[in-house]
Amino acid sequence: MKTAVVATVLLIVTIAAITSTEPEFDDASNSVSTYPLRCGPRFGQCAKGLCCGLNNECGSSLAHCNVSLGCKIKWGNCF
Repeated sequence: MKTAVVATVLLIVTIAAITSTEPEFDDASNSVSTYPLRCGPRFGQCAKGLCCGLNNECGSSLAHCNVSLGCKIKWGNCF
């Protein structure tokens, strides 16, 4: 029982530490993401020439760049 509680607490602390280190941008930000493969309100824009896909990931594939597949034009290129 104690092992499960300790494991749960460690998991919560780890998740909190990871999420607290991510920069936050407001929706008006035009900053390029400091996380090269992440984009969106919390990360900023993709590097020049990349698209911001449905899951806030930068890339150049059809899945990243097609508007009908969730490309976010505010955070990168889309078609």
